[in-house]
Amino acid sequence: MAENVVSNIFEDKKILEDNYPQLKGVKTFDLHKKHLFYGRIDDDGDAIYLDDSNIKQIESGAATTHLAVDFVCKAFSDLRKNLRSAANKGYFPKNGVYPANMIVHRSWKKGNLEENYNRHLNNLYTEFVDSYLSLDRRAQKVKNFRDFVREFIKFSLRTIKYFPVTKTGFITSAQCSPYTSGLMIEIANERHGPGIRDKIEAYTLDANRNVNAEFLFFVNEVKKFGFMVDKNAPWRLVFNLASGQKNKQEDPQNLKGGQLYMDQFAASFENVFKTYYRKAYLDELNNLRNQMYSLYQSFYLQFSTYESIKYITDDAGNCQSTKVFTERKDREPLGLFSAIAADMTGVEDVYELQNREIEYWLKVILKLRMAESDTPHDIHKFKFAIKDIIQQFRLFDTEAALKKINDLTKGFHVTNFIVRGDYWYGLTEEQYQERKLKAEHEMNNPSLVQYSLVGTGNTR
Repeated sequence: MAENVVSNIFEDKKILEDNYPQLKGVKTFDLHKKHLFYGRIDDDGDAIYLDDSNIKQIESGAATTHLAVDFVCKAFSDLRKNLRSAANKGYFPKNGVYPANMIVHRSWKKGNLEENYNRHLNNLYTEFVDSYLSLDRRAQKVKNFRDFVREFIKFSLRTIKYFPVTKTGFITSAQCSPYTSGLMIEIANERHGPGIRDKIEAYTLDANRNVNAEFLFFVNEVKKFGFMVDKNAPWRLVFNLASGQKNKQEDPQNLKGGQLYMDQFAASFENVFKTYYRKAYLDELNNLRNQMYSLYQSFYLQFSTYESIKYITDDAGNCQSTKVFTERKDREPLGLFSAIAADMTGVEDVYELQNREIEYWLKVILKLRMAESDTPHDIHKFKFAIKDIIQQFRLFDTEAALKKINDLTKGFHVTNFIVRGDYWYGLTEEQYQERKLKAEHEMNNPSLVQYSLVGTGNTR
């Protein structure tokens, strides 16, 4: 039965691939095969997230409120006006599969990063407490916050490639919604997943299995406003950040497509990732620390005590007369510098405590990111790398250390775009070949090869 299901899904995909209209001059978006991380990584290959100060309300009817990037909202508003005008003139059906007076049914709100990430971690926490700590008396090992983090990491490492812990890992995983970019909207309330081939073909093909005239008009029209249609869901529109870029280079005074709308908000293809988005690794330390504090606080409020087993023998130490007792003990509440308290007995300098705590979290982040990115590692190279990272922190600042971790764990095969998708942020062939050669050079240069790391031992 399972084999038949898989076979049917594969066959559906193949039929869709063969039958999807290939239109000259029209760029096709493919979320599944080419553009999975569109709007979630920048042209440096770093995980990014949208600054929510740049989102605005988009036309979505009275039932609900939807949001998208400001220039996407403006482009969509003009697109709607244009389609209504075309429908009034008889060029476009008023009530076809693409309604002239279309509204948004799914948007950034569906992919709200903070909401989805917090829900994801809460699900991990529930599994951690209910399943992991309940076995083999693991719960009694958690006496304080540091114990909690240690056990949570042990638990997470089992499935971390599929269920990441850091926000950087979450953004670049299948757990994160593609709508988090603020660049995607859906104009119909359709379902996704297996078994929707008929629905997709209803948007793209006519009764004779030729290109639907309405679809042909629609894709060419949305192109003028900077949008692409997703071949996996023809009711999904994606704003093409490179739209109009070639025309802009030839004639900067005559902006078209996406560049026309981005320019109205002082954005462009060259600067949009720097002005509208933030690199996730820059906030990773504060994010992970705060998330762990919050999870432990929840754990402590629910389980402030733990059961400890105590063995008592007689005065002669005879095993036969050993008695086993259980007693309740209090867990330590969350306090200032809880993460490093066990290593800092007698240290009173607050500045030194702060630095030690940062170094602790740098080790934790490196451990998690290496596991999330599935980088081969051993403990010796980990110690070497964490020593280098802590040196970066001591010589420069936290940002330099986090950048070092990010560079070690993001993977050159992704960051340099060796696996190239069509229209991947509009890279030219020359840029692509240049990055590919650079990546191959670094891969073969022993002094530049990325380290394989593991462990969280103290480097002092």
